[in-house]
Amino acid sequence: MTKLKHGAIALVCIIGCATACAQTRTLTVIAGGGLQGEGVFKAFVEPFEKETGIKVYVVRDQAMAAQIKLKAKSGKVDVDLAVLTAASSSALFHENLLEPIDYRQIEQGLMAKFDAESRKPWGVQVFYSSWVLGLDASKYPAGKPMPSSWADFWDVSRFPGTRVMQNGELGSQGPFEEALLADGVPVDKLYPLDIDRAFRSLDKIKPHIRKWWKLGSEQMQLFSSGGTAMGMGFDGRFTALTQAGKPMTIVWHQAKMGGVYWVIPKGAKNVKEAHQFIEFASRAQPQAAFVRMTGYAPANPEAFAFIDKELAKVLVSYPDNRKQGYAVNGDWYAQVGADGKTNSERLAQRWNEWITK
Repeated sequence: MTKLKHGAIALVCIIGCATACAQTRTLTVIAGGGLQGEGVFKAFVEPFEKETGIKVYVVRDQAMAAQIKLKAKSGKVDVDLAVLTAASSSALFHENLLEPIDYRQIEQGLMAKFDAESRKPWGVQVFYSSWVLGLDASKYPAGKPMPSSWADFWDVSRFPGTRVMQNGELGSQGPFEEALLADGVPVDKLYPLDIDRAFRSLDKIKPHIRKWWKLGSEQMQLFSSGGTAMGMGFDGRFTALTQAGKPMTIVWHQAKMGGVYWVIPKGAKNVKEAHQFIEFASRAQPQAAFVRMTGYAPANPEAFAFIDKELAKVLVSYPDNRKQGYAVNGDWYAQVGADGKTNSERLAQRWNEWITK
């Protein structure tokens, strides 16, 4: 057997160690279920693994704030990155259960392209979605009078027809901003939400709502069956209905813009790799690929350079649509009052009492 000199042995050890270290770099991501989870896997995970050599373990399920909270408090964090709403993320961050995003680890030029609402201390936005007023185009054809605001939706005399809205049992989602807009509150004066005023406005429309839907699938079924003429719903679901042969008209005016964020649970073991993944998933081309697969709107505006114009025009972050909407204030929903409850929890309780009356 040929003997190696000490220097050669050391070099072999260094190379072997580096290879082993590279092979052990991993990341565990809760990506969301359904189309979202598939989009994260195809648009972000697969090309990220190919570029970096980092192995990504994907959990294709909806991340729950309670789940993240339990793991962080128990010290048994087995997740490095999750997709959460702004309200849930902000609440967890205030409890010191999320790692702050270290923007020094992410390309500054890339992050400069994102709006301030997409660059939070606790997370970076993955995509935009929105709640909009959707109209059955067969009942409100082009060129004919149609509702163009939430005040119009509340005007049952001028615009008769069956109506649906999302219920408010989650607290952080529901028809609260819409009720205030219908009552004349300007967009820039929505927050903090005047809850009493919102429910007084909801009292007026309540008798005319055929269904307070809970899931987006219910929204689609109600419109696809012709069971409703207009209603509050997710923009992507209305686009999907049109693509499936049920033409819908989306009213972008007063669109309520939300979305989800990449967050890193406190105690995550692979924080550096998590930041690498966030940077990759924030680039224009992976964002565009995700949009084409899912129909969700990109957080990086430069992604529109790689998106077909016809698709771009039905996305809420498209410039012509975006300027007509407003962003949900997730921080307000996460604020904790003197009773120890968040605004979101308080709203959910108020809703459950109101809906049964």
